[in-house]
Amino acid sequence: WILAAVMWVAVLRLPAPANQYAWFAAKGMQLVGSFGLAVLAAPWVLPEYWLAQLTFIYIYATVGVGLMLLAGFTGQFSIGHAAFLGVGAYTEAALVGLGVPFPIALACAMGMSAAVGVLVGLPALRVKGLYLGISTMAFGFIVAEVFARWESVTGGNSGMHVKAPAIGGWALDSGVEFYFLCLVLAVGSTLAILNLLRSPTGRAFVAIRDSE
Repeated sequence: WILAAVMWVAVLRLPAPANQYAWFAAKGMQLVGSFGLAVLAAPWVLPEYWLAQLTFIYIYATVGVGLMLLAGFTGQFSIGHAAFLGVGAYTEAALVGLGVPFPIALACAMGMSAAVGVLVGLPALRVKGLYLGISTMAFGFIVAEVFARWESVTGGNSGMHVKAPAIGGWALDSGVEFYFLCLVLAVGSTLAILNLLRSPTGRAFVAIRDSE
């Protein structure tokens, strides 16, 4: 983080060129580069506790870009977005516990979250605004109650003990390896959303927001 701050200050002290756009573009690229260096160096600089907190940030960022697509670009009001995170997380944990390889379990978890989203979205087609928010909030309460009561699958309030993810024969059983796994998934999700927004489907999402 100190390295990132020093590099950013150095860019701010550069004299502004005649082309202001090029100057701001250069500063932006420098900021992205310095931030990337800080993120890559974090496992060897931060203590274990702060590394775990940063890992959680990447997990929540992955969820956040989905909520950004729904609320920010499509203009739909949702309060129960965390329920989809829970559905995917428990699906992943259950499949890994049954011996399913991590990449396959991850794909199945994403598919299950998407399928539940369709089941919730179809009845909610006739509502919007505050009423849509209330329906998604009710869905979140229902899912939380199911997770707490279905102890044979979810472990109830005690949760589940999940094995470390493994890709091929490589077990990601350390905090540093899990950190980079979450980082890759967060970056991949963000890039996927950006590409989606440039597509006709993404422009249709924005049109839905602008039409309401």
